[in-house]
Amino acid sequence: MLGSDFYCVVLAGGLGTRLWPLSRKGMPKQFLDFNGDGSTLLKTTVARMSRIVPKENVIVSTNLDFYDDVLQQLPDLDPLQVLREPAVKGTAPSIMLAAYHIRDLNPNANVVVVPSDLVIMDEEPYEKTILDGLEFVSHHDGLLTVGIRPTRPETRFGYIQADDYQVDGMHKVRAFTEKPEESFAKIFVESGEFFWNSGILMWNVNSFIEIAGHCLPELVAQFNGIFDIVHNRDSRRSLLYSVYEAFPRISIDYAVLEKSDNVYMATGNFRWNDIESWDLLYDYCRKDDNGNVIGAYISQTYNCNGNMVLCNNEKKLVVVDGLTDFLVVETDDVLVICPRDKEVDFKKYLNDTKVRFGEKYS
Repeated sequence: MLGSDFYCVVLAGGLGTRLWPLSRKGMPKQFLDFNGDGSTLLKTTVARMSRIVPKENVIVSTNLDFYDDVLQQLPDLDPLQVLREPAVKGTAPSIMLAAYHIRDLNPNANVVVVPSDLVIMDEEPYEKTILDGLEFVSHHDGLLTVGIRPTRPETRFGYIQADDYQVDGMHKVRAFTEKPEESFAKIFVESGEFFWNSGILMWNVNSFIEIAGHCLPELVAQFNGIFDIVHNRDSRRSLLYSVYEAFPRISIDYAVLEKSDNVYMATGNFRWNDIESWDLLYDYCRKDDNGNVIGAYISQTYNCNGNMVLCNNEKKLVVVDGLTDFLVVETDDVLVICPRDKEVDFKKYLNDTKVRFGEKYS
């Protein structure tokens, strides 16, 4: 385990709309127990990172509405380790807030930022990648991301194009590309130059704020005005809440990483998954002998293969017959039955529902 100058920020403020109707506005995917064993993506992530940096240096950044949910799931966490974002504004403002908060605690801090919804299948090489990466940013001024060598032309992940030029084993990043069309994804994989963007980011706190200042000068000026001038915690929080709503909603990739020429990439030699859709969640969950994921309390299946059957009513018997590669999800107020396919557009389902019924089923 690393020493007191090393921190982790776990991003846990996302809404997870692509896993609607199970992941909802009031209880998104990072808080859900998909395997029925009491674990959640958030619990698993915090436990994993607590083996790398001191547990007291793990900061969970979440939406203000989820503050109580985080403390309920992580009762051993000091409430001061939960950073409350006043509004959902994307990863750039939330990571900026975390950077200033941590710099206040330790001006020499080296930080790894991880999403709470990543699935890591190989713990040992993952830990080595993070340890090596934090060592790198403690001695270099650049930002460091982690790329995963692609195993298929995936259109649901972003990509990093790595340069041959390396510094202490870390590739200089040439470009970032958002989720591509399949034809481009095939070219990316065949080229050998592109890696899946894991969403993991590492930096020294002073380097990050300096680099962000060139890319987001107005936002950094706002944070400087709050953290450098106001030192009373309650006054600072009140001022932050008053200006945060006006911040742009923007991702850290678009706001900083794509605009900076001082970004490097570590190669992650571990199996990784981003629970970005029902089809990717299926890959993560335990399955029966016929490839079915059965998340219902009481169920009977006949002639079924490759399905996901999820029901949160412990009193309801669920019977499914003759389905292959289907998704059956029932919550207290929504039932969805559709093919379990990556092309199914759950955002469209949710948006159409909002048009007809408002926020009732969100």
